Amino acid sequence: MALPREKSVTLTGIVIPADWNDRQELIAAAIATADEKEYRIAANKKGKELLDCLQRQVEATGTLGRDEKGREMITVKNYIVK
Repeated sequence: MALPREKSVTLTGIVIPADWNDRQELIAAAIATADEKEYRIAANKKGKELLDCLQRQVEATGTLGRDEKGREMITVKNYIVK
């Protein structure tokens, strides 16, 4: 049985903080879109780069999935800071 092919999506929104560690350091971010949805950003190389873009508007292209808690998540392949 073939695995379903991942679909590429493009999201536009503001990068917001999403999670901190015990030392109150930012460890995860999300993209808040105009339709009031939040998509957690996966911690791949491009996703980690977006931690430096807090409160900035971005256009991110990648694949959608869910994290271990069932929240919508994007694995970013490319992004543009607007």
